Amino acid sequence: MTREGTPAGGIAADLRRPEAYPTPPREAVALAETHTSWVFLTDEEAWKVKRPVSYGFLDFTTADRRRHFCEEEVRLNRRLAGDVYREVAPVYLDPGGHHSFVGPGPVVDHAVRMRRLPEAWSALARLRRGRLDRRDLERVAGRLTEFYAAAEETPRFGTVPCLRFNVAENFAQVRPFVGDVVDAATVAEVSAFQERWLRERAAAFEARVADRRVRDGHGDLRLDHVYFPRPDASLPWSRPEPIVIDCVEFNPRFRCGDVAGDVAFLAMELEAAGRGDLASYFLASFAAQSQDFDLYSVVDFYLSYRAFVRAKVACFVAADGGTAAGQRQAKRAEAARLFGLSRAYAGRAAEQPVLVAVAGGIGTGKSTLAGELGWRLGAPVVGSDRTRKWLAGLRPTDAGDPFIYGETFSRRTYQEMFRRASVVLESGRSAILDATFSSRAMRDQARGLATRLGVPFLLVEVRCDQAEVIARLSRRRTQPGVSDATEATLGKLDLEPITELPPEMHLVVDGQIAAAANAKLARARVAQQRPTPPQKLRRHHGAAQFLRG
Repeated sequence: MTREGTPAGGIAADLRRPEAYPTPPREAVALAETHTSWVFLTDEEAWKVKRPVSYGFLDFTTADRRRHFCEEEVRLNRRLAGDVYREVAPVYLDPGGHHSFVGPGPVVDHAVRMRRLPEAWSALARLRRGRLDRRDLERVAGRLTEFYAAAEETPRFGTVPCLRFNVAENFAQVRPFVGDVVDAATVAEVSAFQERWLRERAAAFEARVADRRVRDGHGDLRLDHVYFPRPDASLPWSRPEPIVIDCVEFNPRFRCGDVAGDVAFLAMELEAAGRGDLASYFLASFAAQSQDFDLYSVVDFYLSYRAFVRAKVACFVAADGGTAAGQRQAKRAEAARLFGLSRAYAGRAAEQPVLVAVAGGIGTGKSTLAGELGWRLGAPVVGSDRTRKWLAGLRPTDAGDPFIYGETFSRRTYQEMFRRASVVLESGRSAILDATFSSRAMRDQARGLATRLGVPFLLVEVRCDQAEVIARLSRRRTQPGVSDATEATLGKLDLEPITELPPEMHLVVDGQIAAAANAKLARARVAQQRPTPPQKLRRHHGAAQFLRG
């Protein structure tokens, strides 16, 4: 493949020379290649030059197009990584015929100039070291929640016709690899699964559009694109919030879409890395922070779709004549695993879903326990405080008017909680309800929901010493959170004793002991109610188990 007027590979060799840079690097310039770019790594910067390639879904074959998409890359990525993307830098061809970033000579190409992020900061590196934890996932989910809320709405990219076009394009582009990298049976099963969802669940996809969940997003939420900066005096531009780089700039059809499809990408990456537990918790955390539990009505389609796309791209890299032999083999193996993962998402759930209601008075620690149990079960927590604020059009930490705590509004809050939990349960996943459940009527409704959907039910009642509750509520005055409850609220709450449930559905725990210990007790009780898992496994450890056989 040639660049306009230059030998193939000439620019790659030229830009590894120290003298090609405004400040000659102390260390040798490293070159990283992707299927779309050459990335030159100096001491503190990364310079990305787009390769003159065309894959059908992208076209970088002219200098003008490469410049345009460099500009788009900087503009779009500054949304989630503003301090990282510095400028679009011209590439000069000097009188000696060498490319450089300093000139003199005519401008023959362009590059994206970036600050170089320490590899140890990436989610992929943290995962490999066993350091990617619950807090990291919560931070990413929170960052993405803010990002999507501010992003432009792009409704047409979430419609069924658009999704159907994307799916058809994927299968057409994979056709040359069938019988070589992937077997025909896998492609047929994935195709049938995705097409069936678009046909039978069209209303769910269109409801997402109506609910304004289709946004100008990222499109490539890979583990190696997410970074967790650490405070560093030598890097004054670094900030504590997560950084996400390398969004899709070359095709809005791949970047814009349902936010469920965007977050499914990162969840799929975690599952492909053998951490289905982290994948489930990331989705659960995003659902809770964004108040988007309806994502579970479509997310399995997107999980399968994203795995198939990643497998397709790995096939392209493996088939590229410019890819080194060792990398070609690695990419073929990667593609085979990802095709298998895409197929695994079409299977049944790995575990019987269960509905857990965490109940108790204010200040007893029920929300802390619900969060801990959500982490251990990989289940979303549907909380009354956040649901109530959402229904009132408030942010979670906004103070609520007394009206929203009246009987009528509280009844509406519980009904919305039950609706959200039903969406989660119907997707084959467990759900956790977090509320006082002070009345038997509301507890009966929660149990009735589980009965209607044919899933086990457990109510965990959290009790706590009154003096400790008062101390906790007093501390809330200086540490505001989602709950508006105060000491004054304490005497207004009338708790009906829980006497209607059989022992196997009712677990009482002490809110003064560690939430982790109580969550362990609750999880053990959940395990007692679940039947033996089916043979064909899928999510929440399922796809990873499927791939390992």
